[in-house]
Parts: sequence; C-alpha cells; structure tokens
Amino acid sequence: MSAVTQHGYLLLADISGYTSFVAGTELEHSHEILSDLLVTICEKIEVLLAISKLEGDAVFAYAPETRIQRGETLLELIETTYAAFRDKQVSMRRATTCTCNACRNIPSLDLKFIAHHGDYIVQQVREIRELVGSDVNLIHRLLKNHVVESTGWRAYAMLTEACLVHLHLDLEGSHIQMEEYEHLGQVKTYNIDLHQRYQEIADERRIMIGEDDADVIVRVDFPTPPAVTWEWMQDPIRRNLWVEHVHWYSGDRPGGRAGKGASNHCAHGKSLSTEVTLDWRPFEYSTADSYENGKKTFSETLRFEPLPNGGTRVHDIMQVHLPLPRFLRRTMARYVLFHQMKYDQLLAKAARLAGEDYNKYKEFHEE
Repeated sequence: MSAVTQHGYLLLADISGYTSFVAGTELEHSHEILSDLLVTICEKIEVLLAISKLEGDAVFAYAPETRIQRGETLLELIETTYAAFRDKQVSMRRATTCTCNACRNIPSLDLKFIAHHGDYIVQQVREIRELVGSDVNLIHRLLKNHVVESTGWRAYAMLTEACLVHLHLDLEGSHIQMEEYEHLGQVKTYNIDLHQRYQEIADERRIMIGEDDADVIVRVDFPTPPAVTWEWMQDPIRRNLWVEHVHWYSGDRPGGRAGKGASNHCAHGKSLSTEVTLDWRPFEYSTADSYENGKKTFSETLRFEPLPNGGTRVHDIMQVHLPLPRFLRRTMARYVLFHQMKYDQLLAKAARLAGEDYNKYKEFHEE
C-alpha cells in the first residue's frame, strides 16, 4: 500500500478498568473475559470501519472520510457498540456459575470511545501495517483526559471538534471539555454520557408496524451488513442515488442529530413530502410517518434482519392512511408502489449500489 496521506475518521474503543481487573483477578479467566468483550466490540465496529489493531484493552479503527457520508452513522455505531458491550457483560455474568474474582468482577469493566477526524498514513513494514501521523498520536493522547474527573461518568463517547465539523453534527447538551497536550496544543471535545444513552435506548417505547397491520410489505436482500444497509436506506444523500425523479434532504434534527422527532423532506414536482421519525433503533429498525403537503399519507417501519452470509434483509412494512375499506386501500397502495413507482425495482437498485460501493471499500482495505 502506497504511503500517501489520507483523510478520515479515527476511532478508539477503550475498556475502562482493565488494569485493576487483570491485577486483582485470575489471569486465565480474566483473559477469556476480555477476549470475548473485545470480539464483541470488533464485530460491531468492523462493519463500518477497518480495524487497525488491538492495543491490549483497546480497539483502534479508521475509515476514509468518503466512507461515512451521513454524520449520525458514526455516533450510532458507537452507541450500538456500547449497547452490545453492556448486553454481553450481562449475558456472561448470568451464564457463569464460577465464583472466581474475574467472573464476579465482570460488571466492573466499562467502555469509552474517542473519535477524531484528521490525516494519517497507512505505513507497511514487511507484514505489519500501521497508521502513523500527528492525528494518530493525538487520539491516543486523548485517552488521558479529564472527563471522568469533571463529570463522574464511567462510560462516555468523546468526539473532537474536528470530528463534529466533518460529520456536520451539533451535539446539543453534550459536555464540552478542553484538553491540552504538549506539542499538540488545546483540543475542544464534546462528550456524551453512554450510561444515560444506554438507559434511554432501553427505556424508549418501541413503535413498530406489525405485518398483520400492513397494507404493503416489500422485502429485499442487501449484500451489505446492517450498519451499511442502514446508511443506504436512511441517508437522504444516498437515497437520492437510487430513488428516481425526487430530491431528498435533511429537515429538523432535535438535539442536532437524526432520531425520534427528526424529519427528512422530499421535493417532487409541486409537492413536498415530509417523513417524521417515531422510533429509531439504529441498524435494527426505524418507524416514521409520512406527510404530503401537511397531510399524513402513510406510516412505514424499516426492519433490518442480519443474514448468515453477512448481508441484510430489509423488510419495508407500510400502512396507508386512506378513508377506504382495507381491501381497496391495499389494492390501490400496491398498484401505486409496484406499477407506478416500481418501488421493488428501486430497492433492488439500492441493494446493487450498496454492494458495489461496499466491495470497493473492502478491496481497498484488503490490498
């Protein structure tokens, strides 16, 4: 791989409490526990970013800036990775009857993330490939910060100002912390309490349209993992690549990001369509109401089912709001979607484009 400067996102996922956990527990069991947790972290992260290396208790990953076009996706990846980490902790603790210190102290471990945008070079010496550069040094220095001291948080996501600028995010309500390092100067960071976010995700009421209540269901298999498929279905910019004769763009973003209450708009002819998110479970499902010139026309749940081959089956479940008997409503909806809009063909096009883009990304990182 040529040693050229690249621009992109750098991510560190660091297990907190690692040193004291290993020092105070049985080495064999503590090693198994940490290995299982690191595998869980890697499996979530690598669907969107390339794993650079494992650094003891941390995972270091990266992606070129063109890889992530929808800013919220990186933050959603962090949150879903943290949720998977917490769920894995619970399942491991419940599954074991071992009373050794390592197994009893599984809940003492936690996870923090550092995300940064900057320049790096992928340097290869013999069979070893490593990222180098000032921004690579900076993200590692940021592991030593004052967030816990200032907030008392055990788990958090730290995003640098440079990262937020490139993601086009405005994290309302985040804890702003200035950090300073010799030779690197001051760094402005925005921090989110992951314990609070995990609880919010767990507590939020689920809103899904059941298949028995649907007027139309369309299914299509994507050759891409759920996180990538999610971006192709949710990102207005990507959506414009496969939906014809319309233009999607972002609307309101409560809290500065996509999620419950956020909206997207679509201009087509003299009409303006708006979709408003009711429920938002990244990489799992989303539910939204759609309006045409202010009048609610249909509701839709997009469900993302992981497939054994690494792909994703998208279940597009729609309920139409028309004052008609159910039979006529379903007949009209299917005629419009399949004969006029050819929506099934558009979804197949999205799957093809997503696969082509993902294959290019994999080929680049396998060189």
